[in-house]
Amino acid sequence: MYLKASLAAQPVGKQLFVLILLILMGSIFSSLLGLSLFGLIYGFQTPMTSQPDAMRLLQLISAAGTFLFPAFGLAYLCSYDYKKFLFIRNLDQARPYLIVVASMFLISPAIGLMAMLNEQMQLPEWMGAVEAWMRQQEEAGAALTELLINGGGFLPLASNLIVVALAAGITEEFLFRGALCQTLSRFGLNHHAVIWIAAILFSAFHLQFYGFLPRMVLGAYFGYLLYWSRCIWLPVLAHFTNNAVAVIGMSTPALKNNEFITGEVTEPNLQSYIVMAVVFLGLFGILMIRLQQLLNVEEKPKL
Repeated sequence: MYLKASLAAQPVGKQLFVLILLILMGSIFSSLLGLSLFGLIYGFQTPMTSQPDAMRLLQLISAAGTFLFPAFGLAYLCSYDYKKFLFIRNLDQARPYLIVVASMFLISPAIGLMAMLNEQMQLPEWMGAVEAWMRQQEEAGAALTELLINGGGFLPLASNLIVVALAAGITEEFLFRGALCQTLSRFGLNHHAVIWIAAILFSAFHLQFYGFLPRMVLGAYFGYLLYWSRCIWLPVLAHFTNNAVAVIGMSTPALKNNEFITGEVTEPNLQSYIVMAVVFLGLFGILMIRLQQLLNVEEKPKL
């Protein structure tokens, strides 16, 4: 059976269903593969939390299976040109890439304020069980991050930058900004709807609801970068920069306790942090105008 582009003429609902199926298949297969490798190397009775290096490898395998495999699988099934389907192309100039890196530093304080606001979320009493589950997921995610980040020296830092920053940036963007945005656009939605739906799903997929708002806003920004440039590497670079700054900040003792870097601002410094966030956000807006000028952004066709 000839599978290449076999779904190209099929209804978009079927394409979306296949994408979900590929995500489930990739997630299950990569989990089984990672657990099997861990068991063969360390023994099936060994607690995973005792082997941070192995946990990083499992994260890498999981990211490839859950995000990258479905993205390329759908591109293969729905298009004769997977590069066009996934917006894989290079820009002719370096300045947009430099602007994107700078923009992530400028938007960071505003994202930090959103995170602080999101952390104050409280659900009604009758949703107590849901809130308890959400907090459990948040704590589990924080514990996993702490496990991966901990460990001094160059090698653990380099490993975390590869797994938590580079691999996550590439694999998640190819799925959420590449395959998902391409599929959602075929429903006839305008680009704003496509970008924000993908951003909501991107944030929800992490199951960390007390960081839902800032992650959703970042996802939307990544989506607009894709829309303006038609180049997947801009959102990948933005995602990598965001995660790399977090990894370096959490791994460096001199930065780990700096409120203005971690975003965990105490009340005495809150006013100064808000002023910084507003000023940086204004500079971010100026950079976005310049970026659109460089990319010659006009009213583009649907994603």
